[in-house]
Amino acid sequence: MSTILILLTTVHVGASLQQLLNAFVYAPADVPDYSMTYWLYDDATLHVLKYNIYETLVCSTGALVCQSYAEGTMKVFIQDFIIVSSM
Repeated sequence: MSTILILLTTVHVGASLQQLLNAFVYAPADVPDYSMTYWLYDDATLHVLKYNIYETLVCSTGALVCQSYAEGTMKVFIQDFIIVSSM
C-alpha cells in the first residue's frame, strides 16, 4: 500500500512541475498574461490528472486503517471514510 501511495504522490509532484513549466517557461511570447489564464483553465489534462490522483490519495489513506494488536495479528477496518466532491 505504501508503494502505491509513494508512486501516486510522485506522479502528482511531477504533474505539478509540468504545470509550472507549461505556465511560465513554455509560455508563448505573443499571448499576454498567458501564465495567469493558464491557471484559470481547469479542463486541462494535468488539472484533471492531479485532481483524480488527489481524490485517490485522500480516499485510500483515510479509508483503510491498520491496527496492530498485542497478539501480532493485523485487523483492517474502515474508519473516517472521506467522500471528495468535485469543486
